[in-house]
Amino acid sequence: MKTFAYLVTHLLGASLVLMHKILPVAIRLVRLWATAVLGFRFGCRLVQWLVYLPLHVFLVVFVRPWLAWVAVKWFGTANKLDLHPWLRWFMTPDNPLSGDNDWQTKHIAAGSDPLSDENRIAWLRRNGFNWFNYHVLGCRNDSVFELFNLAIQNTRWFWLRDDGYWMLRAYIPVGNQYLNLFWGWSLFGEIDGYCKFTLTTRFKDDKPE
Repeated sequence: MKTFAYLVTHLLGASLVLMHKILPVAIRLVRLWATAVLGFRFGCRLVQWLVYLPLHVFLVVFVRPWLAWVAVKWFGTANKLDLHPWLRWFMTPDNPLSGDNDWQTKHIAAGSDPLSDENRIAWLRRNGFNWFNYHVLGCRNDSVFELFNLAIQNTRWFWLRDDGYWMLRAYIPVGNQYLNLFWGWSLFGEIDGYCKFTLTTRFKDDKPE
């Protein structure tokens, strides 16, 4: 019995020593593997974003300006709030053609009718293809990622999800303004379960806290 106890205690001791030596190595290997997998996924999503980019730029820069006029003039609904259903990809999924409150208070003339042809065309020229950017070029929202990081979203300039989808949001001081670079996917701007593809580059008066 004493011999058995001796063997068991020494075996346990040897196992603990072995675990003490091996466990840190195993943890490092797992971390390296996880980093490699995440790096590979990020690389794939970066390529995906670059593939989508020419289409996005073509639609926004070359198609949106003139198509906004055609859509409002010829394919608006009777109440002027929407376009015909088959043009939903040209709409914003969260606002009608009258625009949101920020648009109505900051970007159109005071007292101007948000539903005038001029203002609806201007709204689409600024925001057209948003539905397309969400539902076609966009990605599925990760509600767990959003839940744990939403409150601190402005504390980093770069975010990367486990599935490789990424978001760059940098505010670069230029004189009295900030150059806002918002590239990748809007990982904290979910609408209908999707995060939109984005290439926003514009000047803003202030930097979010």
